[in-house]
Amino acid sequence: MESLRNLARIASRRVQYLHSYSSNCRVLIRSTLAEETSQRSLRLTRQLRTTTKAEHERAVRTVKLAPRTTYQPTSATTWIISAGSVSADKEAIALAKGLGLPWVIKRVQWHQGLQWLPIPFRKLIMDYHHVVNRKQSDTLPWFLKGDPLTAPYPSFVIGSGPSALSGLLHVSRMSGKASFSAHIHFPALPFIHFDQVLLQRHEVVVQLAALGMMKDQRNYFRINSTLNTITPKSLEAARIHALEYGLIPKSFFTQGSASPFSSMPIVTVLIGGPNQDCSHNTDRIVNRLSRLIDVQNCRLLISYSQRTAQNTKQAIAKLQSRINDENKIFVYDPMTQSPSDIPTPASRHSKMAVSWNANVPGAVGVVGFMEEVNPYEAMLALANKIVVTADSVAMTNEALATGKPVYVLGSELARGKLKVFHRYLADRHATRAFRPGKIPIHSTSSFDSYLHRGVHHDKPRSKPVNDTADPLSYPGDHPPWAHEDQAGQGPSEAKRISERLKIMRECRVTGRRVPDHIAEATC
Repeated sequence: MESLRNLARIASRRVQYLHSYSSNCRVLIRSTLAEETSQRSLRLTRQLRTTTKAEHERAVRTVKLAPRTTYQPTSATTWIISAGSVSADKEAIALAKGLGLPWVIKRVQWHQGLQWLPIPFRKLIMDYHHVVNRKQSDTLPWFLKGDPLTAPYPSFVIGSGPSALSGLLHVSRMSGKASFSAHIHFPALPFIHFDQVLLQRHEVVVQLAALGMMKDQRNYFRINSTLNTITPKSLEAARIHALEYGLIPKSFFTQGSASPFSSMPIVTVLIGGPNQDCSHNTDRIVNRLSRLIDVQNCRLLISYSQRTAQNTKQAIAKLQSRINDENKIFVYDPMTQSPSDIPTPASRHSKMAVSWNANVPGAVGVVGFMEEVNPYEAMLALANKIVVTADSVAMTNEALATGKPVYVLGSELARGKLKVFHRYLADRHATRAFRPGKIPIHSTSSFDSYLHRGVHHDKPRSKPVNDTADPLSYPGDHPPWAHEDQAGQGPSEAKRISERLKIMRECRVTGRRVPDHIAEATC
């Protein structure tokens, strides 16, 4: 028994020893691992700190981050951002004149290799450039070319059309939103990037409505016409200028005189070019114009635009050579003029004429749109009736501003917003389709004289069925014209919008609330 007790005591001592030994080993292992882990984490932290600092210094040297652009003081001027489109520049100039401040045109556009990019992608490039390089600079960003946009920035900056978006956004951002930005037409960007957007009726109905939930944007005005400066006074000045400098053949100025051409009505034809919403049928254009001369006994004044296709010009040149009479057809192509064609008091034999400010050439390098050489407004002043191709909204509204009958050529080929625009004018009887008849249409007096020739004496006298017929439109009776309502609408719209913009900018600068009648007018 005693031996068994001794063995049990020895075993318990061995177990206690082993337990204490294992505990000591665990403590030693844990302390060793903790020390190694702490040393390793310290080394990693030091390495990470060193790497992060080096990368940061290298990034600062490469990117050269600068403080965010702050609010810049402005001058009492207006900048017009332009990429060379004459119709867009005319609208912006009309608004700038309404603001009553000195204005200057800034030619800015994207580099040729980037112009194919969609507008939202261009906006992303501009945003990235602004984040990377925020400091003020006297040079344009790498993706823009043209005139410098440097301080002092203007009180107002105006752009018309998608080509003016880049310069407009750049000025607004670099001025710290101090320059009040106004964009004419649908910008294809959220309106929050602009202080005010001006949309025509067909743009609201088609393009804005297609945005779905985003159509409820608040900072836009709806305008009823293309902004322009055509008034009876400007038309008369253009006519006198064209006569004085011999820009149009003198026979077109002899209406009401004893000239053999005085009884022939003058039809002014404004020809644009095909675009994504309207195509052109050259053969149809030439055939209908030839009917005006050969059948309806009219004289033609034809003016091209920047977008007129070369095949259309060639076809009309063949018609002009067939007629071979400057007193019946006169064609002006602004894209073929040079600085030597600008008339001076000593050279009055030039055959060009009026419509643009001399200090503001239309497209870069194109002299034909300058006021001294372009007969555009003179043609409108001399016309009895006006024909416009359906591709141009601006020329249609400018023709309507004269208060004369306007016919649309090729409205059946219009699509999208252009189709809505022309349908609205036709429903209001402001325009008619241009489809000249293949036979002369007699007036009431000529019809009565025809009845008294002795041929139809046996037939009862009745009221002629063509009392309301139109020799320049489709056969049949037409409702009365309502084009007088559109006369002078462009200048009145420019004046109304400019007054609102001045009040809105003044309220923003002074911190006052925008008056209710203007806030309610903002859609």
